[in-house]
Amino acid sequence: MVRRTKEEAEATRIQLLDAAERCFREKGVASTTLDDIAKSAGHTRGAVYWHFENKADIFEAVCERVSTPMQAMLSDLAADPGNDPLGYLRNDAIHVLRMLAECERVQSVFEIKFCKLDGGPDFDRLRSRELETHTRCLSMLEVVFAAAVRQGQLPAHLPPKETAEAMHAFIGGLMRSWIERRDFDLRARAPWLVNTFLTGLRNAPDPAAYA
Repeated sequence: MVRRTKEEAEATRIQLLDAAERCFREKGVASTTLDDIAKSAGHTRGAVYWHFENKADIFEAVCERVSTPMQAMLSDLAADPGNDPLGYLRNDAIHVLRMLAECERVQSVFEIKFCKLDGGPDFDRLRSRELETHTRCLSMLEVVFAAAVRQGQLPAHLPPKETAEAMHAFIGGLMRSWIERRDFDLRARAPWLVNTFLTGLRNAPDPAAYA
């Protein structure tokens, strides 16, 4: 009986997250109420409060269903870059772009994050968490690029910290641009786009020349 109750509770949580994703995408985060989410899920407002503290908490949970697998890939690579860190990073970057092109849930979450996040003052915690995630991602990318420099895959003069910033901006900007317009085949072009960026790194001039 207890097991079935736990399973039912998890099923309700998933239904609420699916409903929140739909509402956020259709109406925007600020315009979506907890009643909207409950009604869309076929549950009461009390069910929402049983599983989530507030709307920001729901939003975080919606995003984590997509962002956690992506961050896990980078975390695994940073923990063990191996003998081909640049090759592994290339494959991961292509995989992330193709996930966006192929998966409706990934598209939905990033459309909300890029275009529908108008959350207001109760999202201070969320913005703080986003900054923490951004900083953690940059740190992991820096580890991978440092390993690539040590392996001789990138020029010795390439600064890992700034290179991480450039890679993060490139992938994030590309994802946002595609979400907003969808005017090119991201799945087909992902390898070329990533290869073009990495080729630029391999041929990057010494930043000291611009000091």
